[in-house]
Amino acid sequence: MVHRLSALIPLAALGLGLPLASLSAPARAAQNTCPTPVLGRYAVMGMGVQSGSGKNTPTAHVQEERWLAGSKLQGTLVERVGRSERQATYSGVARMGPSCVLQLERKLPWGTERSEVVLDGKGRPLYSLNRNTGSVITSRWLPMAPGSCQASDLNGLVLSSQVGLSWRNGGWSPNAVVQREQWSDGRVSGIALSSYSGVGETASYSGDLKLDPNSCWGTLNERDAFGTTYRYRALLVKGRSGARGYYYLQSDLDDLTAGWLVRD
Repeated sequence: MVHRLSALIPLAALGLGLPLASLSAPARAAQNTCPTPVLGRYAVMGMGVQSGSGKNTPTAHVQEERWLAGSKLQGTLVERVGRSERQATYSGVARMGPSCVLQLERKLPWGTERSEVVLDGKGRPLYSLNRNTGSVITSRWLPMAPGSCQASDLNGLVLSSQVGLSWRNGGWSPNAVVQREQWSDGRVSGIALSSYSGVGETASYSGDLKLDPNSCWGTLNERDAFGTTYRYRALLVKGRSGARGYYYLQSDLDDLTAGWLVRD
């Protein structure tokens, strides 16, 4: 799934930040002990807020990102910003910063996004923080095996716990959901325990997942026992044997929810 390349982050070649020779001796020593970032494909999910025009707007995203040789990034992003949704493919660059923090810069149609990633001892990303001014957004990373996905990769039991926001009476109010669901070849049925603004509800639901061609992305449509419909963009997190689970981002504009649903 992944390969190591000791020259993944050549600072001088990127022209970003200070060359190693200009760093202090302790800083150079720290650089030399940093784990080499692991090349490969990653699934990313994040939530937070963006500030602007005197207000904070909730946001959430799911993305698939590839770390390539030569310090390059490529990816696909689906993002909610308040009651709007946008999607884009992008490219970018990476460099190793102080304290073994990997700095990422992505070129998106609506602007440049900068974030910083903490790596584990083997050089794999676990968590990141958006560094754009006005953003308070954290993300979680999971490695993905190579290749496209099949709906049957989710077959079996899937569990989740998630939080989100719902647009009610001109403002955002909190919600939380716990789910237990069974998958069979792209069809799902389950039970959802939820609380919307402190009002509890339990409902069964069913739905189907349609994957994009030659991809791990898909569209998930669900309907609960009360007749309410839900629509999500989903990214299957491909593992060595089936999917590890899936990230999803709700497309219904009055509900802003991102979740990690774990395959048992």
